[in-house]
Amino acid sequence: MKILVRLPTWLGDAVMATPALELLHDRFPHAQFTYIGSPVSCALFERDSRVSRLIVDDSKKAKSRLKGILHIARRAGRHDIALTFQNNFLSALLLFLTRTPRRLGYAKEWRSFLLSDSLQTPSSLHQVERYAKLLEPLIGALSEIPSLNITHQPRPKPLPVPKLIGINPGAAYGSAKRWPEAHFAHLISSLLQEGYGVMLFGGEGEREGNERILRSLEPSPLLLDLTAQTDLSQLIDVIGTLDLFITNDSGPMHLACALGIPLIALFGPTDSKETSPWKPMSETLLLSKHLPCAPCKKRICPLGHHHCMTLLAPQEVLAAASQVLGDS
Repeated sequence: MKILVRLPTWLGDAVMATPALELLHDRFPHAQFTYIGSPVSCALFERDSRVSRLIVDDSKKAKSRLKGILHIARRAGRHDIALTFQNNFLSALLLFLTRTPRRLGYAKEWRSFLLSDSLQTPSSLHQVERYAKLLEPLIGALSEIPSLNITHQPRPKPLPVPKLIGINPGAAYGSAKRWPEAHFAHLISSLLQEGYGVMLFGGEGEREGNERILRSLEPSPLLLDLTAQTDLSQLIDVIGTLDLFITNDSGPMHLACALGIPLIALFGPTDSKETSPWKPMSETLLLSKHLPCAPCKKRICPLGHHHCMTLLAPQEVLAAASQVLGDS
């Protein structure tokens, strides 16, 4: 049995697909699995020994996107079953071009004719549930959906402190998901004054914003800047050392949840009913102002004021941190 999976593109979505993948591996324990995805979604599974092949979809770089998709399909080859967690037309075309007889996906973007099993997209579900329900034609009705699952390697704390807090100011889906940099700077300053170790996270895209945050802070031996200093595996392992992770709604938020790290997640324009941490193993607090205009799900605030995030005060987040850490 050979099974092909087209992974989600974004890190957070790929993490939220792991319960569905666990169900798939449990149903077909002896199958050979091929995963196709973006560089970051493939990197998430580099240490998963159950995956036979990881193929990065680099078709956007090809002179012809269609030729690029065809090249990847030929590289992947024919499987017994193929499914796509993506809802776009090209992911269904990719499955079709592999000549795999059983092809599963949701009925989106007029692509049903490319799929053997074209399912109607369920509404009002968490993204984890939506991914898992895609498997029902293969495994039957779902009785229980497992927790998030990622592979990591334990390591000692990077800072010699009793309690270590991670701060993640970034979020991939536009500026509207991001708590203001000045709020993050105020929060970090307060945490350092209370003697906590603080690690600042972010990728290359967050470098400038994180530098602005750091410039507003006094130098401290309790502060470690890891911006653009880790690959994904290293990021996972470092997050695993934390006593608390404070973050916008983002991919690293779901990594922390999967690792069982206490978590404070800041929600504004996105819908926590769809993308909140799934089955957290440790204390998790979701902070939101619950404004009438939210969740708008826009990349940039359409009203221009961004109140869903700016009105969430640093003092509120600091109080939540004290609650999670058990401090008075």
